[in-house]
Amino acid sequence: MVLTISQFNMKNAWKQPCLVAVTLLVGVTANSAIAQSIGEKTFKQQCAACHAVAADAPPGAGPNLRGIIGRDAGTLKGFAYSSEFKKALAGKQWTTELMQSWLEDPQDVAPGTYMLYKQGNEEIRKIIIDYLQLVN
Repeated sequence: MVLTISQFNMKNAWKQPCLVAVTLLVGVTANSAIAQSIGEKTFKQQCAACHAVAADAPPGAGPNLRGIIGRDAGTLKGFAYSSEFKKALAGKQWTTELMQSWLEDPQDVAPGTYMLYKQGNEEIRKIIIDYLQLVN
């Protein structure tokens, strides 16, 4: 059973700090689990044909994306990045902002790169990026 703060008298809430803490923790944990579930589903639908996120998964048509946020672009061992990708992203690190631009249109970021997928929906891009941060 999930309790909400409104289910007990707020005037006496200070007398029940453990209940307040548990209530807030359960809500945050449930929201995180839901976000991860939505992110995983969206990733599978939008990205998994070419990319993996499992720690031990080899690259596919695209590099393994586990740990991508904060990684230097084009440095995953075992994946053959295009020369266009290497040139355009040399010295750059994957940030949420760069990933947002990349998913919106990789050809704008690195013209001639192999990746042709582009996601025009900002909310879907955010879901994918949030998921990648969770599996980082």
